[in-house]
Amino acid sequence: MDNLKNFDLLSDPITSFEQWFQKALTLEKDAYAMTLATATPDGLPSARTVLFKGIKEGCFSFVTNYNSRKGQEIEANSKVALCFYWQHFGRQVVVKGQAKKMSAQESKSYFQSRPFESQVASYISQQSSPIESRDDLEKLYNEKLEEFKDSGVPYPENWGGYLIEPSEIEFFLYGKFRLNDRFSFKKEGSGWSVSRLQP
Repeated sequence: MDNLKNFDLLSDPITSFEQWFQKALTLEKDAYAMTLATATPDGLPSARTVLFKGIKEGCFSFVTNYNSRKGQEIEANSKVALCFYWQHFGRQVVVKGQAKKMSAQESKSYFQSRPFESQVASYISQQSSPIESRDDLEKLYNEKLEEFKDSGVPYPENWGGYLIEPSEIEFFLYGKFRLNDRFSFKKEGSGWSVSRLQP
């Protein structure tokens, strides 16, 4: 197989991802954007864009409302996929793995580090649930801005982070005439096996 170093890859895919990500940050406006795909137990898929919050304990992380559609689907089926698409970098990374919640303390610490207005928005959100109008949403938001301006925003127990423990990571480099380079790393015990895939 080709020398991985020729493609800015190492034998450890987590380290490889971190190096690619640092380069993407210099080239992309939205390098942190990643698509999260979940599915119901009977296989009905859904996908949305969320913000990558870094590698923690060898896992990919993001935060959300646990009562949202994605949270409910992860609760029922913890197998998920992530996709990073970096157009200007000409690269893509797909991650498959198992989702688990961050510790409550870590989620709370991150919540409290956010801007006050963002904390209020998360506090009032019943994400994915119907709402009558934008006016109703803004009315509630403004009420809570006033209510919590001195006391601070209580931590909502239904909000927090997820860690995605990867079982497979695929690195995709765009080539001329769609002769792309693809390398798939699969978890095997404490290490990883790697194979080159057809474009």
